[in-house]
Amino acid sequence: MTGTELFESRAFRVGAMLVLVGTALIGLIFGLAHGICFLAGGMLAALNMTMLRHSINSALSRSSNPKFRTVGAYILRLLLIPMCLYAILRLFFWGIIAAIAGFAVFGCGIFLEGVLEVFRGNSR
Repeated sequence: MTGTELFESRAFRVGAMLVLVGTALIGLIFGLAHGICFLAGGMLAALNMTMLRHSINSALSRSSNPKFRTVGAYILRLLLIPMCLYAILRLFFWGIIAAIAGFAVFGCGIFLEGVLEVFRGNSR
């Protein structure tokens, strides 16, 4: 595993752990519906990160993958976020706040892993 792949997998694990802990807390405090929306937002962020990583790897590689397919996947990733949030908004109005919080918490996990990487002193 390269340094980048190692960082990505650790950031993914940290984000997933934060989302799972947040889901349990939100579920206990505000109810099951909000907890599920929080989890849905975290899963959306994880899917977004996975699709972004795949799109970037496809765009930078010299593969036989058609470039329009790579661009299409990138645009689909950008459309996926508002479509999923809209679906949550239509199904459960107050859950949108929990879903956005779950999305943000997963992103904070990536930031947290970056900070931990700096304090570890791993230079490349």
